[in-house]
Amino acid sequence: MTNWIQQGNAHVLGDNVPHDGGMISFDKVIGRVIDPEELTPLLFKEVDPTLASRIGPGDFIVAGKNFLAGKAHNNALYALKALGVGILCESMGVRAYQGVYNLPVLCLKDCKDISHLIGDGDALQVNYQTGEVRNLSSGQDYSFSPMPTGVQSIIEQGGTLGMLTQHLKNNPQLGELA
Repeated sequence: MTNWIQQGNAHVLGDNVPHDGGMISFDKVIGRVIDPEELTPLLFKEVDPTLASRIGPGDFIVAGKNFLAGKAHNNALYALKALGVGILCESMGVRAYQGVYNLPVLCLKDCKDISHLIGDGDALQVNYQTGEVRNLSSGQDYSFSPMPTGVQSIIEQGGTLGMLTQHLKNNPQLGELA
């Protein structure tokens, strides 16, 4: 069962933060590294070398427009998932969003001006089902588009692999996952 309400601290980034060379170094991408223990200390090293040490379980990455720009690699998302870190951003590409819910990582992706409304280090409470964001530090409440119900269903089943596994379990005539 997914916990749709999350509370933690905000780590605010700007616009156009790429996955490769932003969230994680390109050598980890081409090396196909997906081990969260190896990736977690390297998160955002090229954007802010101290950020990885400040990110805690349940925290939020708050980003501007075009978050996870560039190629749709998911390496760093494994580290965010392991930490239970959520994403609030003004926008992200379709392929990046697919990676987010495939794993899954909780995300609100249409949060207009979020990177200007939230301060770095602010304590937040986010309801991904309703799109409600409460800034516990300032007392301000914001309402954004919630995660679509179809995406919520995929996440509830553990991402795309979990959904496929459940589908095959319910339909044994289709075979098994290899």
